[in-house]
Amino acid sequence: MKPIPTERQTQRAILHMMGICFQSCLVWHIPNGAFLGDNEKARRRTMGGLLGDGLKPGAPDLAVYWNHGHALLEVKRPGCAKRLSPEQVKIHAQLREMGFEPAVVTSTEEAFAFLKERGAPTSVREWREAA
Repeated sequence: MKPIPTERQTQRAILHMMGICFQSCLVWHIPNGAFLGDNEKARRRTMGGLLGDGLKPGAPDLAVYWNHGHALLEVKRPGCAKRLSPEQVKIHAQLREMGFEPAVVTSTEEAFAFLKERGAPTSVREWREAA
């Protein structure tokens, strides 16, 4: 039985797919769940600094932009799409109220389909074709 990829592995696979299929898109990671220190005190200190700098807990993991378009992707490991934190539920609701619809994706195929549906420019019909 094949092990389930971690969220980080899933996100890196999505970024790899985007580098092949959505080359004209600008994408970056919003590091809200980043490893912040070796102990709780270091984590609190780092998180406090990041919050002061504008970090928004619950923000989607990936922001994707192209000419006159955008997409927000919340990446979860396969089988965990419904496991949103309270902060994620709140931020996603705020984004929807403002007209931005974040997607929760658990695979390269789901990310590809959402980006294509949103109108992200690609030269391939299917992710599998490009892989």
